Amino acid sequence: TEFQGSSSSPFRRGNFDLLYSLCTQASAHRLLRELQSTSGNEIVFEFFKRFYTERVPDHFDGDQTFGRGDDFIDALLRTSPSLVEMPDGKTVGLTDPLQIAERIIAIRSEIAQEWASMMGEVKDDHLKLNDVLIRIMMEGTIDESGNEAVVIQEETTIEELSDSTGAFE
Repeated sequence: TEFQGSSSSPFRRGNFDLLYSLCTQASAHRLLRELQSTSGNEIVFEFFKRFYTERVPDHFDGDQTFGRGDDFIDALLRTSPSLVEMPDGKTVGLTDPLQIAERIIAIRSEIAQEWASMMGEVKDDHLKLNDVLIRIMMEGTIDESGNEAVVIQEETTIEELSDSTGAFE
C-alpha cells in the first residue's frame, strides 16, 4: 500500500492510517444505515451488508497493517456486479459495487469534513476546561486589604499505596 513508502514518522503515519480506516468504516456504517432506511435499496443493502460483514475482521478489527481502509475499497472495486437474492427467496436484483465504492468515498469525504470541523472546536473546549481547572487548582482568594492571595494546596494521599500492582499484574 502507499503508506509504507511515506517519509513521515511511524507515529504520524500510524495515526493517519488509523484515522483513515476509521473514517472508511464510519462511511460504510453510514451508507448501510442510509440504504436500510430508504425504500428501493433492499438489494444493494443486502449485498453491501454481506460484503462488509465478511470483511470487517480482515480490514477493520484489531491490529491491522497499513492501508487496510484502502484495501477494503479496492476489494469492493474489484468485485464484479452480481445478482443478489433476498432472504425471502423471491426477489433477485443486480448490484453495482463501483457505485457503492463511489458512495463510500463521497461519504468518507463528508465525514472527514465533519470531524475536521469538530476538531476545530477542541481548542475552545480546552480553553474553557483549562480556565476551570486553573481556578480550582489555584483557589484564588482576596485578603481583607484587597490584595490577591493564592493558597497553594498540596496533594494528599488518603489511602496507603499498595506494594502490589493490582489489576496490572
